[in-house]
Amino acid sequence: MRYKSNGIPEPTSADARRIAEDILGPVEWTDETSGYCRCPGVELHTSPTRDHDCRVSLDQEDGHVPTVFCFHNSCLAVIEEANRSLRSALGKARWGRQNHQNHFAGSSGSRGGSGAATAPLITDANAFETLLRTAFEADDIVSIAPAAVPEEGGKAVPEHGGVNIFTRDKWLEKVAAKGGIGRVFGGREGLYIRINPLTPKAHGGDKDVAKLRHVLIESDSLPKAEQERILRASGLPIAALIDSGGASIHAWVRVNARNVAEYHERREKLWKSVEALQIDPQNRNPSRFSRCPGAQRGSSMQRLLAVNLGPATYEAWASGASSGDLPGIVAADAFCAEDEPDPPLLIDGLLFKGSKMIIAGPSKSRKTWNLTDLAVCLSVGRPWCGFTTRRSKVLYVNLELQSFSYRKRIRWICEKKGIPTAELSGFHLWNLRGHATEVTRLVGDILRHVKDAAYDLIIVDPIYKTYGEREENSNTDMGQVMNELEGLARLAKVAVVIAAHFPKGNLAARDAIDRVAGAAVFGRDPDVLLVMTPHEEPDAFTITPILRDLPGMGEFVIRWGEQCFQRIAADPKAVAGREAANGAGKGKRERSFVPGSYRELFSEMPPLHHDKEPEKSEVLAHIASELAAAGKDPLKAASVFDSIRQSRRNIIVFDHITKRWQGYHYKPSED
Repeated sequence: MRYKSNGIPEPTSADARRIAEDILGPVEWTDETSGYCRCPGVELHTSPTRDHDCRVSLDQEDGHVPTVFCFHNSCLAVIEEANRSLRSALGKARWGRQNHQNHFAGSSGSRGGSGAATAPLITDANAFETLLRTAFEADDIVSIAPAAVPEEGGKAVPEHGGVNIFTRDKWLEKVAAKGGIGRVFGGREGLYIRINPLTPKAHGGDKDVAKLRHVLIESDSLPKAEQERILRASGLPIAALIDSGGASIHAWVRVNARNVAEYHERREKLWKSVEALQIDPQNRNPSRFSRCPGAQRGSSMQRLLAVNLGPATYEAWASGASSGDLPGIVAADAFCAEDEPDPPLLIDGLLFKGSKMIIAGPSKSRKTWNLTDLAVCLSVGRPWCGFTTRRSKVLYVNLELQSFSYRKRIRWICEKKGIPTAELSGFHLWNLRGHATEVTRLVGDILRHVKDAAYDLIIVDPIYKTYGEREENSNTDMGQVMNELEGLARLAKVAVVIAAHFPKGNLAARDAIDRVAGAAVFGRDPDVLLVMTPHEEPDAFTITPILRDLPGMGEFVIRWGEQCFQRIAADPKAVAGREAANGAGKGKRERSFVPGSYRELFSEMPPLHHDKEPEKSEVLAHIASELAAAGKDPLKAASVFDSIRQSRRNIIVFDHITKRWQGYHYKPSED
């Protein structure tokens, strides 16, 4: 049996491979922990499926999480479900081999002391133990009750006042013996657990609370993703963040009050700081039940999302919250009387440290190559795209490219520029492909990792992988993304650089600031916007710099060659498609179908099969026919399908039972 450094017994490689094949089917193993398999969502692929498009990795050394990854994006929801199943099964295998060991060595229960325990990898199998060891001490009486629906119907409630006789460690012993908290209590309505420990032989009322340790924050007025985003970004001293398996996220927030009056005073202050959540007012009392992670609730799992977020104590939070973490108001005469040096320029005439920059261009304009070239050049102080740079420490957060591919890119750039890779000590990589997460979580993770690293520049690429459930065309949603990056720049004292893309079509007639796809905030928010418009010269782009804090500069042209861009002497105004934008057809450009017109054409589409080979796809044939009938180009059927299949459009949906696509409003004929 293999053991990790913290004493946790691990399943053997053969065990892990068997589990993976039970879930994914046959796997072409390339080594003991990785291989290639058939994508579980292959029916959703909108482009041809090739060998080795779908990969599975079981490696858990250095904290890597078991992951299934597919090259295609259209099957993302199915891949996420496969990942949950894989990690859950492997977690249960680890649990079965643990022999009831304490694999949280070094954690002392509630994080009320100085310093924070290292957060364990949370799985469905260890969620219950993780919560108890985080929120309770060894001799605390922990109250747990099964959920039940009253005879008169309605919402599930605790079946009784709770089992209130076992200490934390006794619960852990019982659960380990049974193989999980879900096997201790039956039922499918889930479990409840009180947020605070009780006195021995308690009945569960407020007077029975032994320690006023936690306040519960819960709301079901907002979408769950938004609840979680607000809570993670709140800076509150959160001991545990729990997905209820229903409509809400539960946060156990540390208060460690000395008496009831102080408990309610602290609760009110905490609640007021997150009023946007519209907190359920029933959660005022200290004996409140919350949902218990690790239990099944209908078809959903009650999950532990995170532990030990924010400050370690209420006092630490309150000291920062007293001023709202905002600068004070000052009079203009006093403000102007002060001298403040400019931050250092990382790119001469272009980018200050502490600023945000976006490089925007059309699809396949080599933006990632350009960002990597930027990172290499800054890390050694070499010119970039004709600009003088200051030698800087750079972190590149790579969310897209596999490590072997990205390594080749760096080597190619260095080779063409004559830079030995041994000189890249100031260029750091965080390869997170397969681990991409919502921007609030990602920024928090970055801040925890870089607090002592003194970076000058952080590049996040591609940014779209951090949107979560946000809509790219929503100024509100994208404003949140840019605010998170602003917070990263401010707290880490770095410049932040991302890339953005253009929509399809000829954009030469648009102002440069309006060529970026999605919300207008992408053009208005950054301190530096570099717009890459295709030039008449092959592999060349006109760069339009839009600057906030530095003097404006003229447009210039760069051309791709030798694995990097270089400035060339060319007319910046000679952009591709200029004649089409300004010629005889001006004012008569063909309008693209908007989702509303797609909905009219396809929302009642009958169930049809889609094949990875376009000529065999009934869906594409139907779309092409309808486009032709509407006087539109039938050759655009594939791109139209890519648009209307997006779930948020509510135009067509995929039936996982029949394996067919059909219109959102399709109704079978009564005949």
